[in-house]
Amino acid sequence: MMEVTDRAATGVRPAGATRIIVAVALIAMSIAVIGRVLFDSRLAELAAIGCYFAFAVTAQRYFGLRERLLLVFAVAITAGAAMGHGDPAGLMERGLDQATFLAAFMILLALLRDGAITSPSVLALGRYLTRQPPGRRYLAISMGGQIMGVVLNFGALSLLGPLIQRGARAGAEVAPEITAIRERRQLSALARGFSWIIAWSPTSIAQALVISLVAGAEHGRVIAMGVAIAVCVLTAGWLEDRITGARIRARLSAAGQLPDTEILPFPGAAFVRFSCVCLGLAGLSAAVMSLAGAGIIPALMVAAPVVTTAWIWLQIRSEPDARSQATARTREIVLGSIPASCPEAMTLSVAGYAAIVATGIIDARATADMLGLTAVAPLAIYVAIVVIIPVLSNAALPPMFSATFLASFLSAAPGLGTDPSLVALALIMGWALNLTASPFSATSLVLGRVTGIPGTTLSWRWNGVFTALAYGIAVAFLAVFSML
Repeated sequence: MMEVTDRAATGVRPAGATRIIVAVALIAMSIAVIGRVLFDSRLAELAAIGCYFAFAVTAQRYFGLRERLLLVFAVAITAGAAMGHGDPAGLMERGLDQATFLAAFMILLALLRDGAITSPSVLALGRYLTRQPPGRRYLAISMGGQIMGVVLNFGALSLLGPLIQRGARAGAEVAPEITAIRERRQLSALARGFSWIIAWSPTSIAQALVISLVAGAEHGRVIAMGVAIAVCVLTAGWLEDRITGARIRARLSAAGQLPDTEILPFPGAAFVRFSCVCLGLAGLSAAVMSLAGAGIIPALMVAAPVVTTAWIWLQIRSEPDARSQATARTREIVLGSIPASCPEAMTLSVAGYAAIVATGIIDARATADMLGLTAVAPLAIYVAIVVIIPVLSNAALPPMFSATFLASFLSAAPGLGTDPSLVALALIMGWALNLTASPFSATSLVLGRVTGIPGTTLSWRWNGVFTALAYGIAVAFLAVFSML
């Protein structure tokens, strides 16, 4: 079986004892979070918080400068709450409840990546997407990146990024200029398609966070509006790519340098198998929602490890040493993949915690009055939200913090006249724009790590025009939706 290396998941591997402790803490925390969400158990909530602290203390060797700075920031925010809030313990508990939920979401959904990295079907689909002729390639990569991202999350970038780069650079006879053009257009298509998955996919962390924070937001309505915007953004990106491509082809044709493209046959069997994984995830999630009365996000958290286990077993079941391979894969996931997700889990959770606590310190009513927000048209608030998140991201402030803070603040501020679903949509739109607008976004960081291309190139140089187009589309839709 050919193995796809997920470079984004590789990195520091501390001593075995540390890995075991961190893994046990994260697994126990995730189980406790599910228990708290499904059964509203106070005991499970406290257990999750205890496991989270164990994780934060023992996983220090996994953390880099970003995670350590966020922890310092969180400690400073906590000190401010202790001195300036009437119920600091209650506020911190709410923040920690949010932190454990976000960390568990990241850990459990990331497990799907472990089924993908050794899947021949995923590899076949990735190669097919990157070998399309120029006229279809943008849509194939952009839409394929979105579909794969539903199951693989950031693993889709880790998988397709190197495949695109390898394909673009293949062939000694290809001119360096053509290689650079292919690489730019295909990686841009991947970044754009993947980034806008959060507009409609319930498996995205943005949907999970925003819907849980904005009181009164209707998840189905937000997703429906997000689909409409994502389709228009996809079309605009495709048109921009076609215009750019036409100019490039005219120039290359005049110089007699138009390259040939090797088109692979559609991998029908691989598509069917991957579709079964997606349907299995959706079906099991629906069953959990129906039987336990859970929301979409908790149901996905329950379904992801079950689907991953079945996916891996189906890949190795016909091997002579299937049981020993299953044991080895389980050990690698528990002691390798789960602890390797520590930095992302810590970044998301600490940013969520800090935003909840910071919002609790601020008097939302007084601040809204001071800023004159009650006199501002709701549409202006929506538009401002869409701008603020990517701007702060360019200043290296995670969208997790800014989106959480804005969601909590606007939910607590009375008399604004805003529609909760449109507030949620604006937050998600701002988060989506951040992913192509900022060199510090998760998309730029992951793609930069697996391809070696600077984040400033991926975001500002290659996707600056696209981000401006997407912003205009998002604002136009918000204006229309606010009038309905």
